[in-house]
Amino acid sequence: MANILLVEPDYKNKYPPIGLMKIATYHKRRGDNVVFYKGKAPYPTVIKSDRVYITSLFTFYYDILIDTIRHYQNFLPEQTIYIGGILATIMHDKLQAEVGRSHVIPRQLTSSLMLGYDDNVNIDELPIDYDILDDVRYKYPAADNFITYTTRGCPRRCSFCAVSILEPEFKYTNNLKEQITEERRLYGDKRNILLMDNNILVAPNTKLKEICDTLVDLGFIKDKPTFIPDNPAKIFFRKLETRLETKASIIILVDNFVEYFLKFITRIKNQEISNRLSSMIPLMQSGVRTQTLLENKSFIIDVVERYRSKKKMQRYVDFNQGIDARLLTEEKMKILSVLPLRPFRLAYDSSKCTKDYIRAFDIAYRYGVRHFSNYMLFNFNETPGDFWNRACRNVRLYNSYEGLHAFSFPMKLAPINMTDRSFIGKHWNKKYLSAMNVILNVTKGVIAREKDFFMRAYGKDIKEFHEILTMPNEFIKYRKLFEECGLTEAWRRELHALDRNERKCLLKYLSGEMSTSFAYHKILRYYKITRHQLVSGTLNLNDYL
Repeated sequence: MANILLVEPDYKNKYPPIGLMKIATYHKRRGDNVVFYKGKAPYPTVIKSDRVYITSLFTFYYDILIDTIRHYQNFLPEQTIYIGGILATIMHDKLQAEVGRSHVIPRQLTSSLMLGYDDNVNIDELPIDYDILDDVRYKYPAADNFITYTTRGCPRRCSFCAVSILEPEFKYTNNLKEQITEERRLYGDKRNILLMDNNILVAPNTKLKEICDTLVDLGFIKDKPTFIPDNPAKIFFRKLETRLETKASIIILVDNFVEYFLKFITRIKNQEISNRLSSMIPLMQSGVRTQTLLENKSFIIDVVERYRSKKKMQRYVDFNQGIDARLLTEEKMKILSVLPLRPFRLAYDSSKCTKDYIRAFDIAYRYGVRHFSNYMLFNFNETPGDFWNRACRNVRLYNSYEGLHAFSFPMKLAPINMTDRSFIGKHWNKKYLSAMNVILNVTKGVIAREKDFFMRAYGKDIKEFHEILTMPNEFIKYRKLFEECGLTEAWRRELHALDRNERKCLLKYLSGEMSTSFAYHKILRYYKITRHQLVSGTLNLNDYL
């Protein structure tokens, strides 16, 4: 029996580490002890480990990954450390040279032989182990979903995309039903499924229909609510007893359940039950809380069962990486339409895709889709004006159909061969990208379908969009505040007084590209103003208006 430590570097991410969760399944089936840690585990945890698996994500997290690897190499022999994932595949040679004798494993683990074991198990097709997420306090927003693939690969080979490196061959996984069935048995049911296929529509219609039929068989049926959540108390006690049996840590698991249960019982009005709970609550918040929970197991399960919601809910299928608008046909959409698709994600990465995008959108709408989302690349080959045109066209498209729920996700290009996010597209500059980041933070990263909302955030035309991108970031972030006091209009007058060359110099200066005499131009004083100065009264407005 080996002690296995699974590690994800301490960056923020939406999705749990699927690769590590499959490795957890593999090692637990071998009878090994498995622990998951996010970031740098303390020395007592590390030193007990016979093997460490470290996952990697985007290449711009390179420095975080290296720092994490070095931490574990300080305590363990290098050859006991295995590194995989996206970055490890894209930058395999560079990473291998950096980490010495530690093993860098590219692409999917299609055989345990890749890890030095002789049982030749296809780890990539194993169910994912959701229980390891109870080892960490980090909350993954997408963790409460089934997450899987029905296909791997994409033949498009877009220059900005890493899929051709990560999954060079288009193929079928052929284990959808077995994986979901096993995950339900082991970890309980989940309402929705995220399919991470990179281009599902490459599949011929017969295969696409087979995939959709399997999803329907698994309960993902359009316009038919079939999901009733499992009793959370039953799930908790199953996890607790398993962890006690294997001598795994229970601290975070118990913390989370006690927090949930204390909120849950506020809905209970029955006096007899409330009286018993009142005597339990102090003990549940003390050093004997685990003992208290176990002694009252049946009572807790019964209380949760009695008062929890048992209303059937609609399940949803989310092709999370998006649908290729160029490949969507009436026939393929007819096949897909048996599924409860929400949202229906389409990529709109270039103005060249406009015709295909609008056509695909219309087909999906005619087959009953009412929840849309789309990805919009920027900072690549197109200008800020091209981006505005795409975004505006999208908002108008959303408003030309009835009964829609729709939003767009602008996504800044970060080239797959760079180890940071410093890339600036040839038509963009550092100031514009900084302003885009402020706008997206204010709008929570999306462009909604409301036209007035779009015009306010991005301007009524391309000229105004450029003006907003040039605006001081504080003025963008606190738009109403600076407008009402007159500072925005005062800044605008200064901007309009600049000739074309001076505007170029302003943007270069704000982007850190020049430090000439323009550094003394009076418009720059507006870029030093902060909200705090304004609301605290330390700013003399008369000096600026």
